[in-house]
Amino acid sequence: MTPSAPRRLVIFGASNIVSDLFDCALANGLLPAKVVLHLPEPDGPRDIPLAARIEALRGLCDPPQVAMLDDFQPGAGELYLLGPTTPTRANLAAEIERRFALRYHTLVHPTAYVSPLARLGQGVFVGANSVIGPGVRLDDHVFVNRGVTIGHDTHIGSFSRIQPGANLGGLSQIGHGVTIAIGATLLERLVIGNGAFVGAGAVATADVPEGVLVLGIPAKFKKTL
Repeated sequence: MTPSAPRRLVIFGASNIVSDLFDCALANGLLPAKVVLHLPEPDGPRDIPLAARIEALRGLCDPPQVAMLDDFQPGAGELYLLGPTTPTRANLAAEIERRFALRYHTLVHPTAYVSPLARLGQGVFVGANSVIGPGVRLDDHVFVNRGVTIGHDTHIGSFSRIQPGANLGGLSQIGHGVTIAIGATLLERLVIGNGAFVGAGAVATADVPEGVLVLGIPAKFKKTL
């Protein structure tokens, strides 16, 4: 019997997190098949070019093709995921919806634990060694990076991102387009407003209004975004 070909993952947009997506795809037996660009890729002094990230796949799988969004057409057997993690990726999702009306794959690393009592929307990513507790709800395109813990019955709105090592207490309400930065901690039963940013290492002990940056231990208002 001829083995079936691996399913093909198409990533929309380049970012420095794309290697994590490649890694998670391979760990799930998926082939990173295409990266579809809609904007110039990041080119800061400490960014790694997409070409270098693709080259690192040689010997593991056939390197993915790179195409522009204007030239892309969906193909049979493809799975789709957004590559950028910034909340502005909602604009990319809206453009893809306008052009193609695609459904997105939910990609979970095999080393992560997702409770069977949790609910994950389309396009959600859950990185290695993260824990998603019972009753958690992750809306569409939530990005959960490596080593994150999300406590029971917490709801996270669409296009939010939870960075490595963050620890979110249970029974919390996190809005859409929120960033919880590296190593931040949220006590339980908090409300984090839409578009808020909880800085790296901060400890949020009280609700955070929408559209503000909070920093420190305990987290305090820094500025309006």
